[in-house]
Amino acid sequence: MVSRSREILARSQDLMELTQVSEKPMQGNLRLGCIPTIAPFLLCDLVQAVNRQYPELHLLLREDTTANLLTALKSGEMDVLILALPVEIGGMQSRIVGKDVFKMVLNTTQAQNVNVPVRYADLPDESVFLLEREHCLTDHAVSACQLTSSEKINPFTATSLHTLVQMVANGLGTTFLPQMAINHGLIDNLDLVVVEPPGREAYREIGLVWRPTSSRKATFEQLADLVETLL
Repeated sequence: MVSRSREILARSQDLMELTQVSEKPMQGNLRLGCIPTIAPFLLCDLVQAVNRQYPELHLLLREDTTANLLTALKSGEMDVLILALPVEIGGMQSRIVGKDVFKMVLNTTQAQNVNVPVRYADLPDESVFLLEREHCLTDHAVSACQLTSSEKINPFTATSLHTLVQMVANGLGTTFLPQMAINHGLIDNLDLVVVEPPGREAYREIGLVWRPTSSRKATFEQLADLVETLL
């Protein structure tokens, strides 16, 4: 009953906004959620671009896991999300705005003992480190990079990409990183080597997600156009 009541309140809110945004979609407050494996590498650029192009639009940002953000979106606490896809979005609408390829990173010393292209069979058991399961990046990376040998995965999980990078830099193993994180300096000044992971065209898709009942579709579409230019 609580869940259903929240959905009804969210739809009522969407109707109330209809007249407010129909003529000027890029103004007012916009509650934007983003997952931790995207937010540090995109939101700063996005906020600056919005301030330049749409000074009357004010972004209210929240960083959280995919599951928590989708719950907030359905209940009307958030207006739009930036997520890594594919993921189950429960009837929400979405628009893909770009691809983010995966890379493998290794310590320089370890890289000298690994043949390129990399084969998982050549890696020691428990040498691949991943994020906690709450982060969809883990599922996306494992699937896209065709990692099917569970014995290669270390049981230790990290809470952030920064932790993963430090573990690899200290010679504990290897991990997968999204290209946007590498482009934004996550591994700068570290003794790491970037290689292509096994599998073909290993990537995740970046997309905007919103309620189908929202009256701000024009806002989301223009925001999506802007995000596309930043990826």
